[in-house]
Amino acid sequence: MSTQQHRDDFPANQHAKKAQPFPLRVRIIQICFLVVAVLATIGLAFWQWERFTSASGDFQNLGYALQWPIFGSFMVFAYYKYMQYERERLEGEDMAAVPKKVRESMREIPDDFIELPGNSSGTDLQSNALVDDRRRSSRTVPRDK
Repeated sequence: MSTQQHRDDFPANQHAKKAQPFPLRVRIIQICFLVVAVLATIGLAFWQWERFTSASGDFQNLGYALQWPIFGSFMVFAYYKYMQYERERLEGEDMAAVPKKVRESMREIPDDFIELPGNSSGTDLQSNALVDDRRRSSRTVPRDK
């Protein structure tokens, strides 16, 4: 056995391997399909714009001409989110089941959050304003029967 570790044994290299959920060939096909779909929506938008600018065009054609690019941008956004979810699914086997917001949140209490005894912070915690002694005072007051 060799004492030198193999390059694939490091966690950074393992993460880089798992970063892509699909082989390169599949990703190329997906991106080609995405490009064709976006070009189709741009072509349909151009067609509707030409219909709007013609003599028989109306504002419905203008609406469609503005909608088709939005549909194309949605396809790009959906593909981006799909790839993000696939990466998270593959990384999920190695990571704890906590949301990303919780994983990246603060891990320890700041020093100024809790005051130690003898360190006054100028707050009114030592005063009697926060003491509710109604029960104690009701027991000590003699009652006339």
